[in-house]
Parts: sequence; C-alpha cells; structure tokens
Amino acid sequence: MILGFAHPCVVVPDANKAKAFYQEMFGFTVISEEGWSGEPQVDNAIGVENSHVIGFMMKGHNCFLEIHQYFSPRQGDNQPQQLKAHELGLRHLAFLVDDCFVEVERLETLGGSKIGEPVAVADGIYAAYCRDPFGNIIELCEPVTENESLTSLECITSHSNFTGN
Repeated sequence: MILGFAHPCVVVPDANKAKAFYQEMFGFTVISEEGWSGEPQVDNAIGVENSHVIGFMMKGHNCFLEIHQYFSPRQGDNQPQQLKAHELGLRHLAFLVDDCFVEVERLETLGGSKIGEPVAVADGIYAAYCRDPFGNIIELCEPVTENESLTSLECITSHSNFTGN
C-alpha cells in the first residue's frame, strides 16, 4: 500500500550552498543531516559503487526536500544548466508564491537565474521558470484560483493549464 509521496532529491555540487539557498528562498529548515561512505548496503540500494555523500533532509511549508552532494563516484558530464524543461526525467520543482515578479527578483539576488519572464496564466496571475544556483529548474507560480490551497487537489488540476500536465 502506498502511503504518500515522500520527497524529491536534488543532487548538487555544494550541499551547504544549496541548503542556504533553499532556506533563504523557500523557508526550508533542516530536519536532519545525512551522509555515508563505505556502505555496501547503501551502494547496493542506490545502484552505484563506493558512494560518498553528504546531505540534508529539509522540511518546507507542505513538503520535504532532500539535498545530496556526491564526492564519489565521479559524475558524468550532464549539467542541469544544459537541460531544458522538455527533456526526459524530472525537470522542475514548483513552488506556490504570492507575487511571481517579486519572488523571481528575490531568487536572482540569492544566486538563482530566470529562464524567462513571468507570464500570465490567468487574469492577473503569473508563473515563471527559473533555475537554482546549480541549474535545476524551479517554477514559481501564483495560485491560479481563489479556491486553490496547498491542501486542495484543485491546485493540481487548475495549475495544469500552465504546465501542460
């Protein structure tokens, strides 16, 4: 039986810098530090050999986010900055905001970058794709309807007009 969605994990080159960014930008708090090295059972579970990781589990307003920095094994040449929203795989983290324009500016002051300008997804309501300091895509979106809330499934269905889901 599935109990629920747990968390996404973002792999970054600097876990401490990522922790600071997600704390400042989105209000995440660290609920645990994690890491391992020389743990064959963990390597077996994640499908790599000789892994060495540090990271954090962070709690947000209504979600959790895991951040990992791998020291080994050596990573490939795939860089998040080169991947666009249409590429296969998990491509963005979406956050509800009260003012898309203000939050895009704040994201930039914290080391992120915007991909495009905020666009109207409904009358007077905006959304924008940005990148965190490591190139991962972040969507900043205002609630699309008055009934939208963080605990409502309406949030998912009304938001699909922008994301194409």
